[in-house]
Order: sequence, then C-alpha cells, then structure tokens
Amino acid sequence: MIRLRNNSQTLFLLLALALILLILDRAGNLDTPQDIVQQSLGPVERLLTRVGGDVDEIFKTLRDLRTLRAENERLKAQVEQLTLVNVQRIESEKENERLRDLLNFKRTNPNYTLLAAQVVAREEPAHITGHDPSNLIEAIRLDQGRRDGVVLGMPVVTARGLVGRVIEVGENWSKVLLVLDESSAVAALVQQSRATGVVEGVGNDLVIRYIPHDQSIEPGDIILTSGLGGEFPKGLVVGTVEEVRKHDVDPYQEATVRSPIDFTQLEYVFIIKAFRPGSSREPR
Repeated sequence: MIRLRNNSQTLFLLLALALILLILDRAGNLDTPQDIVQQSLGPVERLLTRVGGDVDEIFKTLRDLRTLRAENERLKAQVEQLTLVNVQRIESEKENERLRDLLNFKRTNPNYTLLAAQVVAREEPAHITGHDPSNLIEAIRLDQGRRDGVVLGMPVVTARGLVGRVIEVGENWSKVLLVLDESSAVAALVQQSRATGVVEGVGNDLVIRYIPHDQSIEPGDIILTSGLGGEFPKGLVVGTVEEVRKHDVDPYQEATVRSPIDFTQLEYVFIIKAFRPGSSREPR
C-alpha cells in the first residue's frame, strides 16, 4: 500500500511539472531556462570548436611538411643533375682544348711523325740499391707500345714542350723517363744567345749546366733542345730560365729552368716516331 501511494505521488508530481512547463512555454517564459543551458554549454562548444580547428591546422601543417620535403628532394635531385651536367661540360671543354693544342702542334710540325698516346699511370718512384735515397725514377706509362711502332729512345712531347724519352717498351704500353728525373740529360741551347749546355733533372726542377762564363744567359731566357747528339729534334721547348748562378772557381755557370709543363696533370702526349734533324720550328 505504501509503495502504491509513493508511485502515485511521483506520477502526480511529474504531471504537475509537465503542466507547469506547458503553461510557461505557452506564455513565452521558457526562454530563460533555455538561455541558461545554452550559456552553460557555450564555452564548452567554443573550446571544442577551437580544439577542432587546431587539430585541422596540425594535419594541414603535416601535409605541408610532406609536400615541402618532397619538393626539397626533387630540387636536390635537380641540382645534382645540373651539377653533373656542368662538370661533364667543363671536362669536355678541357679535353677539347687539350686535343686542339695537340692537333695544332701536329699541324705546325709536319716534319715529325707523331703518335698520340694517353697517360695511363704514373710510375711509383723506385729506390735504386746502392744509390742516394733521393735518386728516384720519375716516369709515366703510356697506352702505346711495340705493336704501335714505339721503340726505345723516342722523344715524348706535348704542345707545351718536352716531356721525356721512352725507356721501356711492351706490346701495348711504353714507359717514359721524364726530363725531371736525375738520370735525364738533354742537350740544350739558350734561344736568345744560342749558348749551349745540358739540362738535367733536379728534384722537381730542371737545371741547365756547362754554360761558359763568357756566354749570356739571363732570367726569362727560353731554353730549347739543341738537337746535338740526335736524341731529340732541335727547337723543342724545355723551359724558361728563373735564376742564374755563377761561381768564380767554376768555369761554367748554371741556371734553374722552369718547365712549362705540369707533369702531375699530364693526360695526352705525342711520341715522336721520326723527325728530320734541324727541321723543327722554334717558338717565337
């Protein structure tokens, strides 16, 4: 009985509350409770809206970063490709320049029988037993040999001047002793005064010796092969005089000579297979 009475009371209260809300709604007085609820939920709604916007911005930033990273990789690949193309272009221009110099040398020296060769290796200096440790062989290896008509003693040159002479020959290779080597000796003359001497290798330099004191030799003079002895054609450039040394007790004077050739950068040379003595053209 008590439970039935309680249920009846609850139902009565609910019906009364519903009737009151209906009357308030009909009278237009229900806006205030709606406003209260809306005002209470407004900040929460704004917060959720702001958080949602921030999340969208984060995802947009991540998409932009992926796009920028892809663009950066594309540009990097393009720069590398352009760099490679530029390096190849420069290398091609340098090779064309070297080949033009060699071709010009061949045209201006028609009395030489020339064989073009590529430097394939620089020989390791070899210590000679029983000699001073500084006595090292300066040599290069070429890709032309016996099958190409190369024989011992042939001169080797570039368009700039004398490189050396062939000292070993294989079937398809040859070894060239550079003029820088201490065992090298080249009969030479001073272009300006025609004084004669011998150019020898000293370390990375050249020295012309046995110039009598009464003969003129000055810094800036050009040293050429003299052709004496027949080992080298006359008129090949050996180098330029840098310093002259005279000693009272020595009947001869000597001078340091700088070769126009950078022997560390040699790539292509000419082997002179045949020449007519005295037929070369001296540089002006």
